[in-house]
Amino acid sequence: MSVEKRMEVKGIPKAKVLENIDTYLTTQKLSIDEATEKIKEDFRKYKIVEDSFVTQKEKMADSIADYKKSLAALEMLQEQKKVEKESVEVTYKLDENIYSKALVEDFSKVCVWLGANVMVEYELTEAQQMLTANLENIEKVNKDVEEELDFIRDQITTTEVNVAHLYNYNVQTKKVPGEVAAHG
Repeated sequence: MSVEKRMEVKGIPKAKVLENIDTYLTTQKLSIDEATEKIKEDFRKYKIVEDSFVTQKEKMADSIADYKKSLAALEMLQEQKKVEKESVEVTYKLDENIYSKALVEDFSKVCVWLGANVMVEYELTEAQQMLTANLENIEKVNKDVEEELDFIRDQITTTEVNVAHLYNYNVQTKKVPGEVAAHG
């Protein structure tokens, strides 16, 4: 589905470029001030959506980093299993800035924290497949959010240009007929 369709489904319309201000004001039955306020309101809405997408993107970046760290840890355990090491000392996170060490003797299974107070035990290969699939999904969603963020930023630019067009139109219509611009 195209980014425009996805945004339409989410209720975020594409901003229209105001090429002919007279026609726009006439068809919308708006004064110049009402039109300017309407477009500024659209601008504010787009900025709120942009902030939401930026926050979402930051959270996904953290999740992607966590998945990659988890996959790296699994790969390390698989390598240790291949060389038939009896045990490995690992450092793990207990809480923010609190770490502890543990001696791992069984490399055949790992426990994966799924969230919502749920932890599940998996074979190494199962855990790797599940984490890889989740990483691929989150990277796809991240790509979609990036496209949607670009779309929103385009709409913000369009609304800024529209406000400038309305301002310039208002200045031109208020000029006295026959007025000559002073050059200095």
